[in-house]
Amino acid sequence: MSMQAKHPVIIVGAGPVGLLIAIRLGQEGIQALVLEKNVTLPRATRALVYNPVVLKLFKSLGVLDKVIREAYLNTQGLIWRNMNGDLMAHLKVDSDNPDEFGGVLLIGQSRMSDIFLEELKKYPSVEVIFGATCTGIEESPSTNTVKVMTWQRSNGQQDIFYEADYVIGTDGANSSVRRSLCIPFEGYSWPNWKIISTHVCYDLATEKECSPTTTIVDPVDWAIIINTGEDPNGHGCRPEDAVWRVSFGEDSSLPSSREAVRERAMKQVRKYTKADSQFKIMSTEPYYLHQRCAAQARKGRVMLAGDALHANNPFGGLGLTTGIVDAYCYGNALVRVIKDGEPDALLTECSTSRRDAWLNDVDAVNFRAMFFGKLNSDPDFYKQVGKNLLSNGFERPETNGTANETANETANETANGRLWVLGCLNAWVRLVAWMLDSGKEGKRLEEENNSE
Repeated sequence: MSMQAKHPVIIVGAGPVGLLIAIRLGQEGIQALVLEKNVTLPRATRALVYNPVVLKLFKSLGVLDKVIREAYLNTQGLIWRNMNGDLMAHLKVDSDNPDEFGGVLLIGQSRMSDIFLEELKKYPSVEVIFGATCTGIEESPSTNTVKVMTWQRSNGQQDIFYEADYVIGTDGANSSVRRSLCIPFEGYSWPNWKIISTHVCYDLATEKECSPTTTIVDPVDWAIIINTGEDPNGHGCRPEDAVWRVSFGEDSSLPSSREAVRERAMKQVRKYTKADSQFKIMSTEPYYLHQRCAAQARKGRVMLAGDALHANNPFGGLGLTTGIVDAYCYGNALVRVIKDGEPDALLTECSTSRRDAWLNDVDAVNFRAMFFGKLNSDPDFYKQVGKNLLSNGFERPETNGTANETANETANETANGRLWVLGCLNAWVRLVAWMLDSGKEGKRLEEENNSE
């Protein structure tokens, strides 16, 4: 056993959420330690779509230019078509300030993490340790500290302990931090079907008139089609040269071997391409869908953020978008408490607001008929939703006329409802539930959950 020096903040999990919190702390010279169980940043297929609320947050944190250089910015909006190619709805990118609004960021989660990790090199007060698996959390009320136990293969496979004033769990939906605290992950999952995320080399924009983000609406052959903005090697490229992600659902009882999944993916993707055209599947990755939220966002001196706090369905780009907002708010609140000496209660307020934002806005139920009807008939529909995602950014109170101008504008814009149709995009997963016969199971679980 080995005990290391104490830190004001320990962040468990080096994904975009944890790294962004670390960047904010580093900007203020606050000592922080990031513990990541993997020996390198994970490269698996994960989040790809970031909704417009993140743009001003990135600008405030000084990373927007770097992200824009690497990302594909979708300014065409979202398209819904049926299997015949008929347009069902078009959600345009619109704003009172189009020059600042920009569009919808499309960039793989692993590349986003790369950008943030590189940015952290500017801040010597922050250290990142890879290969450190969190195996236990213990709070000491007498000293107002938290002990984090890790298992590290590189250090002789021994238990190494770290101590902090505060711990932030940003270690994903299977959070070891949350489980160590015995916090239930409430909600529901879809047990009878799973998503197959398929990366395809084929020009869907030219051949099938797909926008960078297109939904195929069909009870059986539905799909979510997204231009990744990345070439087959994972590097940024021109949209016409990019790999496309085609995600579709299937029965979870089907054979799960890599060969079987790939064979079915070839047949399914063929339905979205022109007849007799050639395409190449680069990868396939199956996963289940969950809609869950931790029973509490803070327990003692430990807080949860990102997927550790709320696991959202991938449709609509609200999962990691909400996590990025979490990071922005937690980072600001921690700075105010640790550096400015504000009351610890501010962190409770912050954690509660982030959980409430997910429950009240991101997890809101929208119905297909209302969504398409409103979208096609009411040009101001986008102003009615998405008001709670960032109602409070927890920036420092203004000390002069220019302090935190960008951040405050962001919060004000959200409060006024001028941000894009963030809440509406939840209709995406309800639409999928309608399209799948097995989606009835998800609806049943939801109704049971709401009746409790």
